[in-house]
Amino acid sequence: MHLPKFDYERLTSAEEAGRLLGRYGGDARLVAGGTDLFPRMKYGLLRPRVILDMKGLSVKSPEVNGDGNLRLGAMTSLAGLARDPLVREKAPLLAEAALGVGSVQVRERATLGGNICLETRCLYYNQSHTFQFTQACFKRGGDLCYLVPGGKKCLAVFCADTVPALISLGASIGIGGPGGVRRILLEKFYTGDAVQPLAISPTELVTEVIIPARPRIGGEAFAKFSVRGGVEFAAVTAAVALRMESDGATCSAAVITVGAVSPAPRRARKAEEALQGKRLSPELFGESARIAAGEISPLPHHGFSAPYLRECLEVQIRRALEAVAKRVRS
Repeated sequence: MHLPKFDYERLTSAEEAGRLLGRYGGDARLVAGGTDLFPRMKYGLLRPRVILDMKGLSVKSPEVNGDGNLRLGAMTSLAGLARDPLVREKAPLLAEAALGVGSVQVRERATLGGNICLETRCLYYNQSHTFQFTQACFKRGGDLCYLVPGGKKCLAVFCADTVPALISLGASIGIGGPGGVRRILLEKFYTGDAVQPLAISPTELVTEVIIPARPRIGGEAFAKFSVRGGVEFAAVTAAVALRMESDGATCSAAVITVGAVSPAPRRARKAEEALQGKRLSPELFGESARIAAGEISPLPHHGFSAPYLRECLEVQIRRALEAVAKRVRS
C-alpha cells in the first residue's frame, strides 16, 4: 500500500498550526507520529490535500508547577512518558498505560496528543474498501452500519490506552486555537459520537496535558486485554485510581475508567460507589467488577462478541483492583 499524494508543510509553532488549519480547513491534517493517520491514508480512508507536520514543534519536558500538578507537552512520545523518572514518580498509572501501547517502534513515534486524539476504530471501516464494503457506512458519509445491520448510528470504538489512565487521574488538557488556549477536563473531550468523537474544532489542537497532584494515600493500576500485545489495539482496558483513608485500608474515593468498549471512554460510576467507604478485600473487588460489567454494555468489535467483552471487562477491572491493593501508599 502507498500513501496518496499530498502537499507537506513543517510547522514551527502551535500558532502557525492554528493559522494553517484555518487556511486549509478540512483539506489539512496534523501529523505528529503518524502511527494512526498514515495507515488510514494508505487504506484510502483519508485523502488530505495538505499534511502539517508537528515534529518541528518543541517538545516540553514534563514538569511540576507550583500547585504540584504535572504538566506534559502533547508532543511527548509515549516511549518518553514510559521511561521519564518524573512521570513514573508523579503519574505511574500513565507510564504503565503508555508502556502498553503498540510495539517499541510505535511508542517511539506515537505522541501523547496523538493518542488522546485517536480516531474511533471499526473492523469493517479500518481497511481498504476497493474490493468490499463498497457501500458507504456512517463513517464514510453513508447511512448503514456493517457491524450491526440495520443499526441507526456508527458503533466504532475508541481504543486509546493512555486516555482511561488520564481520566482516572483527573487530567485536563489545553487546546490551542485562534482564540487562545482553553482548558477542559479530558473526560469532557469525548462526545460519544463515533463519527465525530472529539470536542475540538478543525482549527484547534491539543497542546498540553495537566495531571493533578496524587493523593497522599492511594494507588493506581492499569489492565489491558488484547489477543496480541504490541500488535493489535485493545479489546478492553481498565484504569483504576483509589484514594484511601488514613488507615490505608478503607477506600474514600475511586475512579474506574474503561476503554475500547464504546465510542468514548466510560466511567464505571456505580462500581466506584460500591468501593467508597469500604475496606479493600478480594470480595469487594469481585463485587465492584461485577457491578461494572453490569452497568457498561461493551459494543462487539474486531471479532469479539458483546458477552465475551463483558466478561473480559469484569476480569480486567478485578485484576486492576487487586493490583491497586498491593500498591497502596501509606
